[in-house]
Parts: sequence; C-alpha cells; structure tokens
Amino acid sequence: MVKPTLFTKLTLAVLIASAGCGRAEGLVADAVKPLLDGTALSGGLLPQPVATEKIEPAEGAAGMLVPFEQVSDAFTLSGEDDVATFTFVLDGPQVSAGGTLNLAYINAVSVLPDTAMMDVEVNGRDLGGFSIASPNRTLTEKIAIPSEFLKAGRNVVRVRARQHHRVDCSLDATYELWTKLDPALSGFATGTSVAFADFDSLLAVRRNAEQRTDIRIVVPGVLSAEALNEVAPVLQSLILFLNRDDVTVSVADKPGTGPGIDLVMAMDRSGGATLARLGFEPAARGLSVQAGASADRAAVIMRAANLGDINAAVLAAVKGPMADGLKTGIFEKGRGVLPVDAGERRTLKEAGYETRVFSGRLSRTDFAVEMPADFYPADYATLDLRLHAATSPGLEQTAQLLVRVNDKVVKSYPFRNREGEQFDGKRIELPLRAFRPGVNRVELLAELPMAADAACRPEERDDDKPRFILLDTTAIEVPALARLGRLPDLAALAGKAYPYGGGKPFDLVIDRADDQSIGAGLTLLSRLALSARAPLNAKLAIGAPSEGTGRDALVVSSQNDFADLGSADKAAFPSAADINASVADLLKPDSVVTASVSDDARGTGSDTADLLQAFHNSTAQQENDLSFSARTQRWLAAASTNFGRWLNYQGDEGPRAAPHGEGALVTLSQMAAPGGNATWTVIKANSPRDLGAGVQRLVDPTVWRDLEGGTATIETASLSLVSLPAAERYVASLTDRSPGNLRRIAAAWFSDNFQIYVLLVLASLGVLAVWLGLVVPRKGVRSDK
Repeated sequence: MVKPTLFTKLTLAVLIASAGCGRAEGLVADAVKPLLDGTALSGGLLPQPVATEKIEPAEGAAGMLVPFEQVSDAFTLSGEDDVATFTFVLDGPQVSAGGTLNLAYINAVSVLPDTAMMDVEVNGRDLGGFSIASPNRTLTEKIAIPSEFLKAGRNVVRVRARQHHRVDCSLDATYELWTKLDPALSGFATGTSVAFADFDSLLAVRRNAEQRTDIRIVVPGVLSAEALNEVAPVLQSLILFLNRDDVTVSVADKPGTGPGIDLVMAMDRSGGATLARLGFEPAARGLSVQAGASADRAAVIMRAANLGDINAAVLAAVKGPMADGLKTGIFEKGRGVLPVDAGERRTLKEAGYETRVFSGRLSRTDFAVEMPADFYPADYATLDLRLHAATSPGLEQTAQLLVRVNDKVVKSYPFRNREGEQFDGKRIELPLRAFRPGVNRVELLAELPMAADAACRPEERDDDKPRFILLDTTAIEVPALARLGRLPDLAALAGKAYPYGGGKPFDLVIDRADDQSIGAGLTLLSRLALSARAPLNAKLAIGAPSEGTGRDALVVSSQNDFADLGSADKAAFPSAADINASVADLLKPDSVVTASVSDDARGTGSDTADLLQAFHNSTAQQENDLSFSARTQRWLAAASTNFGRWLNYQGDEGPRAAPHGEGALVTLSQMAAPGGNATWTVIKANSPRDLGAGVQRLVDPTVWRDLEGGTATIETASLSLVSLPAAERYVASLTDRSPGNLRRIAAAWFSDNFQIYVLLVLASLGVLAVWLGLVVPRKGVRSDK
C-alpha cells in the first residue's frame, strides 16, 4: 500500500478524509468529478467540442441580437485558463421561441489551436464547447439554445477559455495568450424582436457604434436649473436600473437616432403638446415606457406636475416594475465584487467564483474587494487571505503564489513542498496600505512550473494531470479599520462617490447652459450614482459655485475660450449630430498633438516660462560642484522619496501631469472649498467640446477604476490618464470617535510619517545618554569585592 500524499487526501469539502493508492493526480481528478457534473467540465478537463456553426460576422444579424449587458473590457479572456460571465435579458415570447448564442471572437496567433477550447454554460447548464482557432479574423460560433434552458429576465452565460502557447512554455508566455469576444456581434440571437413596452425591456437596449449606452434627455424649451433638477432623480433611477457603466448622457430638444433610450420630460406645463410634437403616444401620469422613434430605440416618459410628483412617480416605479431588475442587477451578489467592512469575512464563492482544477503553468483568479469610503489605508493592520487550496507533487522549487492588489504585487508565498501541499485556511497577510477606499482589484497568481515544461513538447502535454486547485472557500478577513475621511482622494470618489454619497446634499454646478456642458455634468452624476449604488442628493445649478455655504460641490467648468453661444436659446447651439460627430472625432487618438491652445500658450506667458526654465537649467550646479552638505541633503531627500514610493507601492516612474492647457483635454481635481468647511471637486476643460469628450473618456470603465490621488488629467494626444498625488490632505469627516478608532488613526498617521520613529529613537538614545552621563559619575561603580 502506497502512503497517500497530502494532495491525494483532498476531496474538496467532503472528501478530505479519503485515502487510497494510485497517482495523486488521478485521485484529485476523481475527487472533483462530482463537483463538475452538470457543468462544461463534466466530460473532463478537455471536453470534446459540440457541433457548432462557423459563420462570418454579418451586419444584418445585429438587428435581432440581444446584447450582453457587460462592458467591453469584460470580453477578453487571457492566460491559460480564464472565465468570463455575461448576462442578457429576455421576455416571455423570446424564451418560448428559443434562439442561438452568438460568440464572435478572435484569438492571439500564439494560441495552439490543437488544444485550445471554449466551454459554454447557460444558466448553469452545459452547452458543450468549441475549438479556439481564429487568429486572423473574427469568427462567430452559433450554439443553439432550446427554450427550456432559458428564463424570462436575466440569463447568465459562463464561458471558460483554456489555451496554450504554440512554442513557448515559459511563465511569461502565458501573458501572450488571449481570446477576445466582439461585444457588437456577441449575444443571444432571436427571431422575436424586442417590444419596448415595460422597464424590463430596457435591459435589452443595444449599444451604439462607439459601444456605449446612449441616453438622451429630451427637454423642450430652455435648459434651466429647474428643468435639470426635475431630470436628475429620473435619470439616476434609470441608470441604476440599467446597471451599465458605459452610459453617455446627452441633452437635446428632440429624440435621438440609433440604439439607445430617450428620456422625455413631459411636464404638465407643456406635456401634451410636447409628446404630440415629438410623435409619441399619449402617456399616463408617472413613469412609463414605450417604443422610440426607431425600432432599436426606447422612450421613457415622465408625466408630472412638479418635482414632488416626479419623486413620487420614481419611488412608485422603484418599488413596482423596477424592483426585480434592481434586485437581479445592481444589488445582485456574486458578480465578482465583495463589499466588506471591519471585522467581516467573505469567501470567493460570494464573489461568484467556482472551484476549478488547474493543469497549466500559471493559474489566475481575480475578484474585487470594495472597501469603505472613509477607510484609512496604512500599516496598522493586515487584511488576511485564508487560502484553501492544494498543489500536486512534482512542482519546481520556484513555484509560488503571488497576490496582486490594484496591479501591484504585494505578497509572495512559496510552494516549497515538492510532494504536494494542502492548505486549510493558510493565513497570508496582505498590507492594508495596498488597498484604497472603494473598489480594489485583487488577483491570485499561482506559478506552477514543472521540470517537464523545459522540454516544451505541446504534443506530450497531459491536461488531465492537475497541478493546482483553489477552493471557493478561500476567504478574506477584514480587521478593525481606521475610519477617517481624508481628502483629496479621487479613488474614494470613483469607488464610492465619496464625499457625495450616503444621501448627503451637495451642489452640482455647471458654469454654462449649453448642451455639451450639461450633458457632461449629467454623465458624471450618473457615473457617481453607479459608484454609490444609490441616487445622489444633488441640487443642480447653472453659473458659478457659491463660496462659504458649507455645502460640498461638484463643479463642471469650461474656460470661456469661445464666444458665448447663448444660454437662453438652444437653437443657437450646433445640432446634436454635429456635436456627436465632433466629440467622436476628438476621442480618436492621433499621432499629432491636438491639444487645445490656452491663452498662455498663444501669448507671452509660455515664452516667459520657457526662458526662466532655460535660465535655471543653464545656471544649475553640477553634482561635482556641490558642497558635501548639499550633496548629503540631496541624497537624503532622494532616499526619503524612494522609500515613500516603496511604502506606497508606487513604481519607479513618478506621476506626471502637464498644467491644464498644455496637452490636457480635461482635468479633474479635488480641493477644500474656499471660505467654508466643504469640498469642491472641479472638472475643467478649455471648451464645451473638450469637456464633453473628456468626460466621456473619464467615465470609461477602464479609466474610471484607475482614478487616484488629488488630480487626474486626460491627455489630448493619447487620451491616457495621468494622476498626481495630493500635495496635502485634510480631514473631511470623523464619524467614529471611539478610543479604538482614534488609536488606529494615530497608528496609521505614524506609519505614514515614518520619519518620526527615527527621531523618537534618536531622542530616546539621547535622553538615555544624558541620564547615564549624570547618574554614573554620582553613583560610581559598584563592586562585590
């Protein structure tokens, strides 16, 4: 009888007591088989492909395609083994009719087509899979789905891509592996068209050509502050119901064209005439849905007398026809995000992760941890990862688990036992400093090299021989947190809409009443409402913000570089088509710098600055000319800066940003309000056109999630995000004044100001030296003789 290894004992939750003989790998495969029954992996680690139809992308098919709700950055599956989850919404007739699942994809040329597979599940039921073999063009796989696999409402699609490199067996080569789905051509194809007649049907609205969800506010007449305050609660509720973070809001006096939603404000003062003029059917009082101006466009109509009626109508809709959509959408748990608070424990299963066996070289598992908005990140405690996993025998000594937080490696744990290891809640400490308020991206990377990898013979690879298993019982445990709202902090703004969430009243001030400026302000408000997962208590105003009021404010400003086009008559502004074309053209990256030219750049201000800089450069002392004390001060300053960067997980290259007007399309900054105990967040551009394009880029999910520091800039030429840390921070709120929280805040402050420890140690040594110098001569030396 062969003595079983630790890895052979692992039988998931109920099979740990198993013992027997044979290969460890075979026992693991047998152990996990019951767990995988009924899934895409039930046939083994490499199930045979089912018969699917390969077709070329067709423009005409998109009209009958119900899109996936997820945004474009979720459509890439990378590495040797990756999983993506998508949702789409169907009504009763569409469920009865059935249809096909269209997955249009292209993969990296480095992917080996002989073994690359895509496994597909719908609502937890196996649909088989297909080979990944389209490196040169987009290919669409169509998989028939019978009606019994579908349900009315949200349907969940889970795809798993398993792919290997053609010629390179190194760990670095796994980063070259990817398969990308086309969001415009992927979805559920049905012969039954969508009838926009209720709120649930809005979830099937397709995206426009820029792959964004277009919402147009249709407001007849003047764009007044009163009209905007009537729009705000309806818009935010609609955004939360859709649960899409790729929304672009525009404002006009007539409906839009193409896929999207028109939000029509038909107030009693002109409601009947407005609906008739726009070609909509008469609508009942309150909030209702009907077909839009075209087949792929919906209309949401609000009929009310005043703001009080609007709030009542929105509340009735949220508690009534919107309730199920909100529950299964933005408030649904298990979609990759773990909201946590002090003292809580959350498992990967709660984030939607399912236990998987891995047989490749680099296992990657990612999820998100949402920290409280007033969380103070510093080195006063650790967030613990409780690892439930196992490794197989035969791994190299370099095998290890890496933990990355917000794209920075913060922890490494080596797998030293070459006979295989089992981890039953192994504690891995993650520094709190690596996290930030709001959403944090966490990635678990298991590097699993074997000696056989050096030979690099893909034809000899045995994918039935597992190397690693990560259980869904793996958990994170959050310690007691220091709670102190510190600003500026754009990460807290992006992650939790801090300090504007929690029902706190604030002002949204837009300096000009043109369509683009107001559209930018409403787009930003919508994105913040999604971050807060609740409507924000914003009061909209047009003009300049008031100082000394004590109210927080979100200020949207465009410098008056162009003549005022008129704030009382929207007809004086360019047409909506011209505006959209202008913004779309501006968002296209260009090799030529197309930054807006500021007054300083056109005048003598820039020349003067250049002359002064040249003077300082020419008169600067060389390193060899400096005195010993000057060189010592410079070295100490550089050492302190480098240590601070290391402490805060910053890269070697420091943040950079050009002053606004020198390559900046739009600038977002946070500051203390002048003359009052409040916070202003100011988004500024050189013109309404720049403002609209800059905000559209800023709220892009891939950009929004990376906001941090005190100032963020979108560069005109590259459209890239550049962040600057806050020079100084101030306390915005302290709700917990308990002794425990004050102690943690003090510990966090000392960890930030680490130089004080050095001074305290030196001072203590000095006091000790003085004391010894005074006491020893007086007391003399004692001797037992």
